[in-house]
Order: sequence, then C-alpha cells, then structure tokens
Amino acid sequence: MNGARHRFALGLTCFFMICMTVVYPFLLYTPNAFVSRWREWYIETAMGTMTHQWLATWFIPHSIIEDVMTKRYLLNQKQDGAQSHWGGIGGGDAQAATPQERFYQTFSELDREQFEAFLRENPSYIENGYEHIDIDLINDPERKNYNTGITTKQGDTVLAVNAERGILIAEIVGEDSLGMEYAGKVALVKRPENVIVGTCAGLFEYGSYVSEMVADYNAVLGINASGFADYEGNGTGGLPYGFLKSEGEQLQSAVGNGWKIIGFDQENHLQVGAFSDTSGLRDAVEFHPALIIDGENLVVGTGLNEQQPRTAIGQAEDGTVIMLVVDGRQFHSFGISIERCAGIMEKYGAYQASMLDGGSSSVMVYDGREITSPTTLSQNQEGRPLPNAFLVK
Repeated sequence: MNGARHRFALGLTCFFMICMTVVYPFLLYTPNAFVSRWREWYIETAMGTMTHQWLATWFIPHSIIEDVMTKRYLLNQKQDGAQSHWGGIGGGDAQAATPQERFYQTFSELDREQFEAFLRENPSYIENGYEHIDIDLINDPERKNYNTGITTKQGDTVLAVNAERGILIAEIVGEDSLGMEYAGKVALVKRPENVIVGTCAGLFEYGSYVSEMVADYNAVLGINASGFADYEGNGTGGLPYGFLKSEGEQLQSAVGNGWKIIGFDQENHLQVGAFSDTSGLRDAVEFHPALIIDGENLVVGTGLNEQQPRTAIGQAEDGTVIMLVVDGRQFHSFGISIERCAGIMEKYGAYQASMLDGGSSSVMVYDGREITSPTTLSQNQEGRPLPNAFLVK
C-alpha cells in the first residue's frame, strides 16, 4: 500500500513538473493563433475586472500582460475627448397616408414581404388594424434559434412587434472571433421620449432586479444600465458607480477618468461623452467605452476579443433607440466582444452608441419577463440586484 501511494505521489509530481516545464511555457509563449487568442481572452477578462486581476498577475509575466493590454490603452486613446454632437434627428419623411404605410414607415427594419405573408397566415394579429398590431413570439429565453418566419432587413429573426408601444425585438445570433457562438436580443424602440433611467427601490443601500424596476415604473421593456460598487465582492447592487440622473434629478456625480456619461437630453437625443455640463440631460448613467460617436466606430480594429455577456445602448439618426443584450458564459452563448457589439449597432444604423455594464448584470426584460438568459454565475435566474436600468415607459 505504501509503495502504491509512493508511486502515485511520484507520478503526480512528474505530471506537475511536465506542466510547469512544457505546458505552462507553451501556453504563455506559443505564437499559435488559436492558443494566443484564448490567452489574450483570459488576460483581458481578468484585467478587465476590479477585484480579480490577480487571476492574471499571479502567474503571467508582466511583459505578456502589458503586450495584451496595449490594445486597451490604444482604445482609451481613441476614446479621449470623444463626445456626441447631434445635428438633429427625425422629421425627414412626411407622414404616410394610411395606417399600413405608417406602420412600415415606423418599423422600416421589417422585411415587408415576409411580414405580410405572416399576417396572411395569422390574420388575428391584424383584426384591429396595423396601429394595434401586437405580436409576441418569444418563448424559452434559453433557446438560441427561433423560426417565426419574419426577419428584419438586417437578417435577424423578429420575435415581437408592438405597434402601440413602438417596439420591435429580434434575435441576434452569430460567431465571434474565437469561433464561439453567441445569442442575444436587440430591441428597437421607436419612441425615444419614453426611454428613461429607473432606479432601484433601495438606491445607495441595496439593489433590485431589472424585472422589479420594470414593474415599479410600470415599464414594458428594460435593460441593465450602470455598474455598481462591489468592494471585495460584497456589494449589494444598490450603490451605482458614476454619474446618475433619473427623470431630471441628478442623484450622483461623475467619476470621469475616461468613463463616459450616457443618456438622453431634453430633445431625446442619446448623448455619449465626458460632459462637464450635464444640466441638459434628463436621464443618464456612466460607463465605458463608447462604441460609436457621430457615426464613427471607435472600437473597430482594436483586436480586443474578450467575449463576455454584454449590454449596450445606441440611437439611430431617425431617433430609434437600439438596446442590445447578448448572453454569455453558457453553452448556447459563450459571449461577445466589444468590437462585435459595435458591429451590431452599426448594422442597425446607430449614430451614437456605448457599452453598459455586462457580465452577470446583462439582462433584458420585456412585458414582465426576462427574455435573455443571465449568466449561470448569477445567484438568481433574473441576474443580479442592480442600482438602475434603462426603461421604456
């Protein structure tokens, strides 16, 4: 028995030594494209946190970390001083004459031929006219592929259209730079005046789930917004990080240091930037990085391939608010990079866009239920308690 234990210990020691002398150096220094992408993803993920950078710094040489993080430094340089400047939105097209034409004018992203075919097969949706269409085909939020027979012109499957509320929701699927699949939802909100920042009931003390904030504000749609203070992993979600203004009331000042204020002004423009004068904003939070400023993609070509659950918000020149939530850290969706988020925003015509908090915070709620799948690292299927959310009232 002692001999068997000795051989096992010797074998374990040999295995450990092989890992340290062969596998470990290989993973650190090999130029192999597949391994290097995963190495960069790991370093970016660890260094992108406030409390878990030690997962990289303990056993990865500083020079390797610096090489990877240089991409982030270059990204920050592109962000410096960038802020929104609107020349005006909406009002470009005359009002269509009939309810049907007004519907397609509003939801210009719809593939009209497909949508008309769907209505012919499902006439009950049109019984009260185009101005009252309410289609909700969202079933299991963990499903990756839906087949509703309707797509947007951008090629994404349409899951919900509500004419009275001015909301269209589509499924987003694809592969990111590591060849891993991602899945999420994009909501197109046609009435930017209805988008506000709602806050949790216990602001500065304890957070609420996005679904709770949706209910508290009698909203129909909501996504998570800013980050929150999480000192040593013990945060309750109630203390927002950075600037916060809700329905015209400023509740917290900005932190700056490269972070962007993201929110709507009195003219319902989405503004993104490090603004010194915030008096014109009605609802805003603070996060980073900006994705698109005045039509310019600020993150394209950065090479950052960190794939995580993501949330982003943007606005097209016609006023459409674009809300994006992509699942991550799960079998059906590994996550998505910041660069790919910007690409989706561009696809839907974003003129301004920014990231919001991601990770376990990422969730979209529609009509009283979560329609995305928060990361399995969450303690609750609803995600985690948060300080605020972008809501559609």
